[in-house]
Amino acid sequence: MHAWLTEALRESSHVVTANRRLARVLTAEFARQQLALGRSTWRTPTIRSWQDWLGNLLATAALTQSMPARINSHQSRVLWERCLHREVADPLLNMSMLVRQARESWARMHEFTAPLSACEASAIGRDQHIFARAARSYQSILAGENWVDEACIAGQVTGLIRNASVDLPQRVTFAGFDRLSPQVMAVIDALREIGVIAAEAPRPTTVRKAIIHRYENPDAELRAAGAWARNELQESPDQVIAIVATHLEQNAERCARLVREGLAPGWQHGGPEHQAAVNVSYGGRLSAYPAIAIALLALRWLQNDLTGRDVSLLLRSSTISSHRTCGRSRLELSLRRVPDRSWSPAMLLGYLDGCDDTPDARDWLRRVKTIDKLRADLPRRATPSAWVELIDNTLSKLNWPGERSLDSQEFQLTNRWRELLNDLARLQLVSSTMTLAEVLQRLTTMAAETVFQPESGSAMVQLLGPLEAAGMQFDRLWISGLSAANWPPPGRPSALLSRELQRRYGMPDADPDDTLDYARRVLARLVASAVHVEGSYPLTDGDAEQTETGLLRDLSTQSAADPTDPGWYATKLVSVTNPVFVAMDPVPPVSDDESISGGAATINHQLREPFSAFAYGRLGIRPLLGISSGLVASLRGSLIHDALSNLYSESPSQAEIASWDEASRQERIELSLRAAFVRHERYADPVLRALLQLERQRDAELLRQVITLDTARKPFRIAQVEASLDVLLDGIRLVLRIDRIDQRDDGKSVILDYKTGLRKAFRRSDGMPNDMQLVVYACAVSEPVIGLGLINVDSRSVDIDAAGTEFTPELDWSETLSRWKQEVQVAAKDLRRGDVRINGLLDRQAARSLSLLSRIAELRREV
Repeated sequence: MHAWLTEALRESSHVVTANRRLARVLTAEFARQQLALGRSTWRTPTIRSWQDWLGNLLATAALTQSMPARINSHQSRVLWERCLHREVADPLLNMSMLVRQARESWARMHEFTAPLSACEASAIGRDQHIFARAARSYQSILAGENWVDEACIAGQVTGLIRNASVDLPQRVTFAGFDRLSPQVMAVIDALREIGVIAAEAPRPTTVRKAIIHRYENPDAELRAAGAWARNELQESPDQVIAIVATHLEQNAERCARLVREGLAPGWQHGGPEHQAAVNVSYGGRLSAYPAIAIALLALRWLQNDLTGRDVSLLLRSSTISSHRTCGRSRLELSLRRVPDRSWSPAMLLGYLDGCDDTPDARDWLRRVKTIDKLRADLPRRATPSAWVELIDNTLSKLNWPGERSLDSQEFQLTNRWRELLNDLARLQLVSSTMTLAEVLQRLTTMAAETVFQPESGSAMVQLLGPLEAAGMQFDRLWISGLSAANWPPPGRPSALLSRELQRRYGMPDADPDDTLDYARRVLARLVASAVHVEGSYPLTDGDAEQTETGLLRDLSTQSAADPTDPGWYATKLVSVTNPVFVAMDPVPPVSDDESISGGAATINHQLREPFSAFAYGRLGIRPLLGISSGLVASLRGSLIHDALSNLYSESPSQAEIASWDEASRQERIELSLRAAFVRHERYADPVLRALLQLERQRDAELLRQVITLDTARKPFRIAQVEASLDVLLDGIRLVLRIDRIDQRDDGKSVILDYKTGLRKAFRRSDGMPNDMQLVVYACAVSEPVIGLGLINVDSRSVDIDAAGTEFTPELDWSETLSRWKQEVQVAAKDLRRGDVRINGLLDRQAARSLSLLSRIAELRREV
């Protein structure tokens, strides 16, 4: 392949490519050719992409003569923002998008050698006039400061070549250019004027037939392409195989996953080598990589408080602090138990202090303390280089990017981050000082705009976009997405340059004929780039029907049997031909020394669905709480419970409660609420503090209503609040916590449980308790129990719903309670013997938390 390459690089000649990927491919190909010639050493070839070649010539010339200072894309962006802000002050304007469009239009003007005066003269409409004025300001800044940006480098190099001010080889070969713009042609003409041989690399001209296939949808199409590549490699492992995916840049990762499904079924379980089987030409945004996202998030904490969700990410990430996360995971669970808020480092340290004492938790909190100290000593303004030093120092103190050794991709990612920090420091050329907020915003924008594509070893299959494949050659090529909707693609003329100007200077997509002609040339180049070519298109894409592109009529095509879409690998695991075998693994009985968690709730689970009792009580599984804003129902209930416990902590009798005058009631209620709310108010932000104040007012009224309710009952004394008791049921020991036990003068007890939220009834229509929790409590109390009940505490209702001699005289209470206790004993016996039956009648919401473990949905389908 690329037989012209060795000749083109004789006598230290240069090869200039349209993109960096092609430069890497040609460098590797040249090495293979030298080895094939029997050479063990050779001169490193000069194969560079267009922009790198221009930059190298400019840098070389600057060593011997005075040259304008070159500014990079990030410095250019700052200048464009400044110029555009002078022209438009609309706060709702997406300045980031406008800057990107302005820079693209500026680059296109220079690429097609359109003078700024022509742009100004042809501008129509507000947007084009704004751009023209901003471009004039931008040009004036460059001229006044003697700077040159990336768009102007080619013009500078053209002048250097004509003046013989730069050393050049005898030959320069240009490879992979689908369209030689006037800017490139100006450089080529200048080279020829001084006697340098400037030529295009030979293009494959063999007319080959492309085999066209059809598939149901784009997913099936790419899976089939992967399966085709797998079959080709099995026949000949040394082949160079590529798959071209239209619009790859829009969702490169998804396209790669689909190709892997066909190429390496089960790749998810195969390790890094299976992941690397497909080399994708289009990288991801630097800010989208987890390590970089965590670094940006941690740095944001220097300036602003973070939400609970953000802190949760920092706690769970292995890229800062220790690689151990057990203690940090427990800290994160503690964070989930409280309402979300804006957490400052100091506020978080105060809340999490003492929550976990494991080494990794202490280490993480020490690093948070570092951020807190740094926040206190931040300068108001500093140079970009000083900020970069602080940023690097901060990340170092956080132990970013972690303790473990980095693999090749992680190492490249870290280096690219450091290059980005260097680019940030270079902003000092265009912005002498900045605030921390400005620096962090600039760094975040730079990371979002930087595309990172790690270099990797030789993959089995290359996944490319149509333009990335320019100049490359393959043994086998599959071109996907050959539908009329994709070929030709929609034109993208510049919105900031007049259409008349674009037509006059021959800019891309200036009219539909240009778009069509360019698409035709790209497709013809792809078909000619491989010995064997197959293409495909989907019959549907979403809800839209698709047809093959009309551009195929310009090519030689033929039909053949469509390679089979292998489908999703996961479906094969449950297919009829590959059945799932259920292992006989019975749950053992509860051992004598086994601890059962959950208390009375475990018995409730056993009565409703034995499997959930096994999961919650014996395995200790708990649903992961979501991080919620505001006062969630569970927190409001907890505040009421704590306040009521505080209110009756001295175990008053009914008579004593009734004797409290208004002032005494008010004082007791205030003290009870203060004790209940203090731990939540201590680390609350202003918004949460306001919500807690409103909740405190609501709870004060509810406590008054509970007092009124208690004074209307028959005489009693509160014996215990928040009573902690153990009970042994059929050999199973449960730890219980009872909200309240009232005792009559005769020593008999009434067990009560507070319920917040919607009103709850103690018994169902059939007379059985809705919840056996109070019956379990009755089994644990040594005194005779003459009543069980719920005290509903809510703004809509404060009342007692109970059963017993006081509340339901029509019942034979002794017999009823005995029967209910027997139900509890049977449930405990079933739990002890290892009962894990699944209740198929549970509604979806009730079964949801354990559905992955119980497989209830699959079991219902099987039934």
